[in-house]
Amino acid sequence: MSEESGSAATGVAAVRATADKFDDHVRRVGVIGMGHVGAHVTDAILRQCLADEVYCCDVREPKVTCEVNDVQDTLSFYPGPARVFNVHGDYEALMGCDVLVNAAGHVEASAGNRDGELFVTADEAKRIAPHLRGYRGVVVTISNPCDVIATVLWRLSGLEPRQIVGSGTALDSARLRHALWEATDFAYAPESITAWMLGEHGQSQFAAWSHVFFGATPLAELERTDPEHFHFDHDVVEEAGRHGGYVTYAGKGCTEYSVANAATRLVRAVLRDERLITPCGTLLQGEYGESGHFTSIPCVVGRNGVERHFPMELSEAEQAKFHASCAHIRENVEKVRSW
Repeated sequence: MSEESGSAATGVAAVRATADKFDDHVRRVGVIGMGHVGAHVTDAILRQCLADEVYCCDVREPKVTCEVNDVQDTLSFYPGPARVFNVHGDYEALMGCDVLVNAAGHVEASAGNRDGELFVTADEAKRIAPHLRGYRGVVVTISNPCDVIATVLWRLSGLEPRQIVGSGTALDSARLRHALWEATDFAYAPESITAWMLGEHGQSQFAAWSHVFFGATPLAELERTDPEHFHFDHDVVEEAGRHGGYVTYAGKGCTEYSVANAATRLVRAVLRDERLITPCGTLLQGEYGESGHFTSIPCVVGRNGVERHFPMELSEAEQAKFHASCAHIRENVEKVRSW
């Protein structure tokens, strides 16, 4: 273990002893689970200068030790100063963090689909949740199946629903924009395209085609006025958004950059109180006639987590797909519930 990280207790003591040397607010982010995604989240946070301190947590001591040491060797190359601490399995050391990223999972189990991690990752969430009681910050949870794990964490941690933000279809929406960018021959920057996947972060998610825009112009209008450039198969593009991650998985057995940056985008929205409007996992409380579990709908994300829901009108067909997606999430929640 490196001198900088020290033991969990030594690292936390050092933080508290030197906190007054920082500005009025020390931005602290904790990352739970230092596998492929957790390590990349840590790197993305440091590359974007989002945190003054990053606390890395994993019950596998050799794994967290090597990842923290690797990042600490990189600190002089990042664009801003930060400190990185190895807290191993000391969840109490995370309680002072503004944001916690839950990346605890078993990617190998998701080779066929994201439900493959259901039982093993739900067990991880059940072990972690009691340690979050009394936590006052925001949890961004990535672990799959994302909507089920977010629901488990909410049920067993005692946190307010707004404090838990599922990365959900924030990533799938980026994949949909990627697919639309390709379908239109790379003519328009992906960030100029508004296109959202909603529902489960899984097989039952769907594209909200009634709200796809290029700039401020609806896709439906462009299909009518410029069919040469905007004529493509919606089903093919939607499937690319839905399964884009498995193109990556097929080649290297995991996804890393895209999911890590999707999570980091939510972390940034919280730390900077951006009030970002994005699809992400949130507790449904009557939206579209559904309630009692997490899934992705448009939300406003800021300092307090999910500041408000920002639902949009869905077509009749989209509404039916949303109900089907929610039904699948409820089935999975029932398989792992212990409350």
